[in-house]
Amino acid sequence: MDVRDVAEAAATRASAPFLAKAGCIGVALALIGMLGLGATTLIAGAAKKAADGKNSGSGGCESPGLPNMNPGKVPAAILAQQIYHAKIIDEVAQKRGLPGRASLIALMTALQESGLQNLNHGDRDSLGLFQQRPSQGWGTPAEITNPPVSAGLFFGGNKGRPPGLVDIPAWPMLDPGRAAQRVQLSAHPELYATRRGQAEGIARNAGINLERLGSVTGQLPEWAQPTAPGETAPGECTPTGETPAGAPFHDAASDWPQEVKNRRSTEAAIAWAKEQPDLNQKIWYRRCLEFSARVHGWRAAGVTSAITHYRVMPAHMKHPGSRDVPPGALMYWETTNPHGHVSVYLGDGMIISNDVARPGYVDVIPASDIESKWGGRYVGWAPPYFPKGA
Repeated sequence: MDVRDVAEAAATRASAPFLAKAGCIGVALALIGMLGLGATTLIAGAAKKAADGKNSGSGGCESPGLPNMNPGKVPAAILAQQIYHAKIIDEVAQKRGLPGRASLIALMTALQESGLQNLNHGDRDSLGLFQQRPSQGWGTPAEITNPPVSAGLFFGGNKGRPPGLVDIPAWPMLDPGRAAQRVQLSAHPELYATRRGQAEGIARNAGINLERLGSVTGQLPEWAQPTAPGETAPGECTPTGETPAGAPFHDAASDWPQEVKNRRSTEAAIAWAKEQPDLNQKIWYRRCLEFSARVHGWRAAGVTSAITHYRVMPAHMKHPGSRDVPPGALMYWETTNPHGHVSVYLGDGMIISNDVARPGYVDVIPASDIESKWGGRYVGWAPPYFPKGA
C-alpha cells in the first residue's frame, strides 16, 4: 500500500465521496485538511492498481488532475464533461446490446478511476476514463484515450485484450462494485461500490436508462465498432481540422455510382419529399429508413435499421464525416436509439426528416438541427443505394 492508498483508505473511513489524483505533498495536506474541514475536503486520487493490474489511461486537452466529486458538489464545467463521457459510455453499451446495468458498472468504475475524465496521466502508465494500462495489453495510448474505444475495451469481448465485463461469468448477478473489481483488479476493491450513488445521479442528468434490458454477452457486430465522437467534450479543446457538431452542410455534385438505380430520379425524389410535410400525416414515428426508401420510390429498404444500412453500405459509397453532401443523398446519425437515424438531403443545407421537429411527422429542417437540437452524432453520407429495396 503506497501513500495514495493510505489516503484512499482514510477517505473511505471518513465517508468522503471525493477522490482526486495528487502526489505525496497533496496527500499530506489533504489529510490535514480533513481533520479541520471534515469529509467534504477533496483528497488524493483514484485507487492504486495491484502490481499486475490491467488499467490506466488517457489523453485530452483538459487540465490534468480535475477533481472527482459528487453531482451535488461538482463544478458545472466538470459535471458537463462527466455527463458527456457518461453518454459516450452508454452509447457504446447500447451498440453492444448490453443492459443498463453494464452502463452503471462502467460509470462507477470510471468515476472511481478518473472522475469520468479522459485523463492523460495516472498511476504508472495508466490513462483515460478507466485508467487502462498499455503495458498490460489494454491497447495503445491513442486507443485508451479514445472514450468510445476505451469503453468498448472495458465492456470486453475483445480478442487478444484483457478480459472485460462480458468476459466475467454471470457478471449481471454480481454486485456492481464487485463486477467492476473483477475487470479492474484494483488494490482497493471496496471503493467502486462507493461510487454507485454518484453514478446514478450522473445517469439521471445524462438521460441514461439504467434499467434497460439487454444481452449479457455483448456480442459486438463488425458494423458497431466504436468510433471517436464527432464532437468535443464540454470544456475540452477542438482538435485541429475537426469540424464541430452543428456546423453547416454544403451541396456537392450528385454523381452516383452506376450501381445506384432507384424507382425515382433524384430530381423526382426531392420533389416528392418536399410535398410530404403539407400532407400533415402523423405516420412516420421511428420509420426514418422506410421514409428515406419511399422518397426514392421503394416501399421498404430491406434492412432493419438506419445505422445498419450505413454499415453494410459498400465502402466506396461511404463518406464518413463529410459535410459536402449531394442532394438526394442519405445522411446518417448515431443517436441514443441503437437504430440510429437517416434523412434525405434536399440541398442548401436542408433535409427532410421525421420525428425531429414533430414526432411522427416529416418536415424540412436544417441538417445541422440533428446535432445541435436533437443530440445526434453525424456519421456521414452515402448515395441512395437500396440493393434490397422492395
